[in-house]
Amino acid sequence: MDKSSGDERWKDSFDKLLEPRSQMCNPNLKSVRVSFNIDTSVENSTYSIKGCTPKSSNRCGSISTPNYKGLDKDLFNCTLSPINCIQLDGFRGSTDKCYSDKDDELITIKRDGLVVPLENKIERCSKWASYGSKRLSNQSNTIVGVSNQSNKTVGVLLKPGKWRKSLNIFRRTQLNVINVSEKSENTSSVCQNRKTTYLKDLKKGNIICQQDLFKYCNQDKPFKFNDAYSQYKMLNTHKIGEGAYGEVFRYNANLKECSKHKNDIVLKIIPIDGSIEVNGEKQKTFSQIWPEIIITNKMSSIQGFANMKKVLAVKGKYPQHFLKLWERYDDKKGSENDHPGLFRENQLFIVLELHFAGCDMSKFTFLNAEQSYYALQQIIISLAVGEEDYQFEHRDLHLGNLLIKTTTKKHVSFKFNNMDLMVLSKGVNTTIIDYTLSRITIDDCCYFNDLSNDDELFLASGDYQYDIYRMMRNELKNNWSLYSPKTNILWLSYIIAKLLDSVKYKNINSKVHRAHIIKLKELQSIIMKFESAAHFARHMFNLI
Repeated sequence: MDKSSGDERWKDSFDKLLEPRSQMCNPNLKSVRVSFNIDTSVENSTYSIKGCTPKSSNRCGSISTPNYKGLDKDLFNCTLSPINCIQLDGFRGSTDKCYSDKDDELITIKRDGLVVPLENKIERCSKWASYGSKRLSNQSNTIVGVSNQSNKTVGVLLKPGKWRKSLNIFRRTQLNVINVSEKSENTSSVCQNRKTTYLKDLKKGNIICQQDLFKYCNQDKPFKFNDAYSQYKMLNTHKIGEGAYGEVFRYNANLKECSKHKNDIVLKIIPIDGSIEVNGEKQKTFSQIWPEIIITNKMSSIQGFANMKKVLAVKGKYPQHFLKLWERYDDKKGSENDHPGLFRENQLFIVLELHFAGCDMSKFTFLNAEQSYYALQQIIISLAVGEEDYQFEHRDLHLGNLLIKTTTKKHVSFKFNNMDLMVLSKGVNTTIIDYTLSRITIDDCCYFNDLSNDDELFLASGDYQYDIYRMMRNELKNNWSLYSPKTNILWLSYIIAKLLDSVKYKNINSKVHRAHIIKLKELQSIIMKFESAAHFARHMFNLI
C-alpha cells in the first residue's frame, strides 16, 4: 500500500472529524448562549424570544442545550437549580437508565440480606428495573444507590411531581449499594407522619375513633359501598388518577343531559383501618385520615382551594362497575396500585367528594404567558388568604398539586386584607390540592406532617423540586410544627421557574407572550425578598 495515499486518507478522515468544531467557530453564528447558569432553564426554553419554535429550532442561529418543549420528554433535564444554583447531586439525566462512572466498575445491590454483584452495565440496568414489586418492573421513577468516583452515595433519583409513591417503593424494596448503611428498622410511609399539636391543654390526649368520624359525616354507621355509589347514579364515570393510598374517579352528579360536565364530581376513595396492606403500605387509621378531612373542609371556604362537597364513610367490597373502570384505566395507562378487588366485605372506606377542578398544570396548555401570569396571581392570593386565615403552609406545591380549568368568567373574586379583590382570570381558574404535607392552625390545634426523620426525601434529586424540600428544612430548622410562611415563597419561586421553563404554551410568538415572559422573569428576580405569600400579594397589588 502506498504510504502517501494512506496518509491522505487519514488526513481526510481527521478533517471530517474537525468539521463540527469548525462550524461552531463559524463567525456567521451570531448568538451563542452559555447553557449552565442560574437562568439556564428559562433562557433555553423561552425560544419565542429568539423566534425559535421546536420545528424551526434547528435553523436558529443560536447554540444552546436541547429544548424538549412540546415533546413527550421530562419537564426538566438540567443539573442546576435556577432557584439557588445548587448542583443536583446524583442527577444522571434520563431516569430510565442506570449509570456507572466506569464500565468495569462493580456495582452491588443488597437483596434479602445478600450482596449481589451485577456484572455489566446492561445487566445492571435490566436487573435493577425488574427487581422488586410490579411497580418497579414497569419502568420505575426511582433509581437508587448509584455510586460515583468519590465513592459517595448519590441517594434517590425521582421524577418531578408526585414523588411519594416512588419514595415509598424505594423504602419498601430497600435497594441499596454496598456502601449504604443498613437501616435498623423499617421507615414508615412519609404520608403517615401526620401529627397534631394542641395549643391548649384542654384537648390534649383526645383520640379520634370511628364514631367521631361517622358523626362528622352525619352518619350513625357506614353506608354500603354499592348502595351509596350504585351504577345508575354514576353518569360518565371514569378513573382519572390514583394515589399512594386510594383511587380517584370522576362522574357527573346531575341526571340532566344538558348539564353534562358542569357538575362533575371527583371521588377520592381511601381505604382505612383495615388489616390488608394496600400498595405495600398499612392502611391509614382514623386519626391519620382525620386531619386530611378537616383541612380539606376548612380550605374549601377559600377561593382557589379544593371545594369539598361532602365526605362519606362506606363499607364493603369495591362495586363491580368501579372494578371495570379501574381495569380499563390499567389497560390504557397502566396502574401502579394493587387491584381493588382484594378488599373484603368488612373493609371501610372514606370517600371525599370534591368538585372537579381541571387537569394539573404540568399537563395543561396555556394560550400564552399572559394567561399563566394571571394564573400565578390567583395562586399567590389563595396562599395569602390561607396564611392570614389559618396560618397555612402547603409545603408540597409542585405542578401536580395545581389544577387548571378553563372559565368564561372575566374575574376571580377574593376576600383579602379585609377588602374584596378582583383578579383577572384570562380564561383560567386555578385550584390548590393535596394537603398531605401541609401545616395549618385550626381553632386551637396545629396539624402538620413531621418530616424530621425522612432522610430519603432530602437526599432525593432529579428536579429542583427536591431542592425546595431541603430549603424548607433549613428554613424550619427541621422543626415542622413551626409556622413559617416563607415556605410558601419557596414554592412560589419554584412555580415561577416552571412557568418560564416547563409548562406548555400555544401562542409563543406573540408580543403579549414575550411581554409577560419578561414580567415573570422580573417576579423571579425579586420573589425571594418576601417573607410570605401575603407580603408578596400586597406588593403585587400595591396594598402595602
